[in-house]
Amino acid sequence: MLNAVSKTTRSITYTGFMALLLMVIISGCNCGSGMPKDWTTYQVKSPYEGEKPDPYKQLIVWLKPGTSRQDFNKWLQDSIVKKEKNELKVRFVCGSCDSSLFLIEGKGVELYMQGEVANGGTSSKGKPKVTGESGPLYFSTNIPLRFPDQRNQAREAKLSPVASFSGSEVKVAVFDTGIDTAFVSASFLYKAADSACIPGASAGWNFTRGNNNWLDDNPGKHGSTVTKLITDEVERYQKNKVAILPVKIFTADGTSDLYSILCGFAYAKNRKVDIINASFGYYESRHKYDSSGEAIPELTSPVLLKAFIEEHLTKHNILLVTAAGNKDDAMEDPEYNPADTLQKRNLDSVYFYPASLAPVLPNIIAVTTVYKNEVSPTQNFSNNVVDAGVHADGTDNAGHFYFTNPLNAALPPVSGSSFAAPVATGKLTAWYHTYKNLLTAPVTFSVKDSIFSILKSQSSPAFLYNQPGLAGKVKEGKVINKTVGANAQTLSSLQR
Repeated sequence: MLNAVSKTTRSITYTGFMALLLMVIISGCNCGSGMPKDWTTYQVKSPYEGEKPDPYKQLIVWLKPGTSRQDFNKWLQDSIVKKEKNELKVRFVCGSCDSSLFLIEGKGVELYMQGEVANGGTSSKGKPKVTGESGPLYFSTNIPLRFPDQRNQAREAKLSPVASFSGSEVKVAVFDTGIDTAFVSASFLYKAADSACIPGASAGWNFTRGNNNWLDDNPGKHGSTVTKLITDEVERYQKNKVAILPVKIFTADGTSDLYSILCGFAYAKNRKVDIINASFGYYESRHKYDSSGEAIPELTSPVLLKAFIEEHLTKHNILLVTAAGNKDDAMEDPEYNPADTLQKRNLDSVYFYPASLAPVLPNIIAVTTVYKNEVSPTQNFSNNVVDAGVHADGTDNAGHFYFTNPLNAALPPVSGSSFAAPVATGKLTAWYHTYKNLLTAPVTFSVKDSIFSILKSQSSPAFLYNQPGLAGKVKEGKVINKTVGANAQTLSSLQR
């Protein structure tokens, strides 16, 4: 009888121990729904299909160096998904160009962004935007972009014979609406035998459709016009060859977004370009605002944009020539008097990116349009931000500073800082051999100053000079004269 009780007791004790052990194992294994799902679970299968989402409801995230896949999965779980209660879609990943750059959307993302605004994110009278860093990553609203320049219907091109000349090849990426070879000679196009970080993108890419059809479909041929301004300068001097890499980031109607531009930067680095022409930008409020619309002491800072450019372009000595921007009457900020149009154009008072990063990243060159000793009344200025003004070909009765249409002089002229930037890009390309050695070491502000000093010393004929009357609007009043040669007398008179 005693043995039977003893056996029963041992059996109960053993069963209880096993049950307790099983409970411990289950509670400590995290093998159920508590484990964060991998980000690929939320990936959109056909990202280009269907209606394009509102960029203001999309979030760009870029993982900091050293961030593990598990860290990212946990951030998505804790910040966005929150135990499957909120929707999450991973719309795009920048692939082999930068596999740590993502574009995400969904109800969970929108709630996260709303929380950032409530906690002191950026906002204005327009749609709210956020930018900053959170744990293992940087984040930013996928801000929509447009080029605001006057657009005309391009009708007929006059392709001139391409001069043959020797010299080192300079690779230039043109971020725009694409290129039409009916307007720009195919001999200038980038040619590569190696494969790119995007399959099929060895010689150009269309980020609006996800294919290699980068044909310019803009009615005014904005991208072709910008490209022709660059190649005209290269042909003018016949010092270097140029290889144009078409990076189509704008649709036919001139719209784009920040994510496409960032992934385009990573792609351009992969293609080993020397210069990027960026005839675009976006405005950002100077101050952050709370959810009630009240300004708070903290200033806005495009943390992700700055860090991304620094990693992919600055560290690789790639020059980024940017438009200083045109006056934006839609830019509203409670801090400024709406009647003060001059203040709206002063980049010491408003932010226009990426140009406004020129004072902190030495590889960025910001450009506006000038005529004699005046800055265009419709374009931005600042002697702290804008590196140079490109001298316009003339002015019209409406006060626009214009350039002769490079596609066909018989067509209406073009105006806007979008067209000043490629003139500067063209000069930098044409004379790249004179300062190329400076870019073998890390680019610094001293290097940028030296590049301008070298360009100023060229005398065939001289095209860079200082106009004292512009010193308050452009750094040192630096002016790039576009029509040298035929207009050499005008340049001499302007310098006096």
